[in-house]
Amino acid sequence: MSVEIEGFEELADRLDQLGENAASVDGENTVSFDELFTSDFMRTHTEYDSIETFFERSPWTVETQDDFEHIPEDEFDRYIDDHTGFNSWDAMLSAAAREWLGRQVTLE
Repeated sequence: MSVEIEGFEELADRLDQLGENAASVDGENTVSFDELFTSDFMRTHTEYDSIETFFERSPWTVETQDDFEHIPEDEFDRYIDDHTGFNSWDAMLSAAAREWLGRQVTLE
């Protein structure tokens, strides 16, 4: 007695595509804040609709990378703790990076 099972080729093709997607993000990646902190992410985890509004409402003027790098870390962590579901920049950045990675490797 035997049973015929179909669909393994499709599964293999989807696994191959998943592997290719994962390989495409292997190593270091440069990702913009807009791409990393999507509107969905910001609405879910913060009081704001966008990363731009998040910075506009902050006590700092952030127009360049240099501006961002000069924000005192402890003050920024307090701002994040007060206005997001995270207690630090590192926690917020890690969550956004995990979501970004998930979007990159997901099969469509």
